[in-house]
Amino acid sequence: MSNVASFNRRPASTASVATERLRGISTVVETFISRTQIERLTPGEMARILRIFDTANACIRIVLSDFSKEPAVHQLIEQSHGIKVLIRTARERLDGLAVAPSDGRSV
Repeated sequence: MSNVASFNRRPASTASVATERLRGISTVVETFISRTQIERLTPGEMARILRIFDTANACIRIVLSDFSKEPAVHQLIEQSHGIKVLIRTARERLDGLAVAPSDGRSV
């Protein structure tokens, strides 16, 4: 009987659902940034990354909107701020590459 799953678990709180969604967005953004050699991107790849960042920002706004009445909304705002800082930093790196005269590339 040790293989029987227990179904007496309480449903996750809505705040934990929102936190998990934001964590998922953060994980995708962090993974994408860490695996991408930004210095070697083509203009088309840079544009694709920027669209991904725009989509991530839109997802963050949706999560905050969906859970805006939660008591833990301030925690969610702090978590989303961290993701947005990560995206902004990566955008700044991309912008720096797009205008770098040594490379000759532009977006």
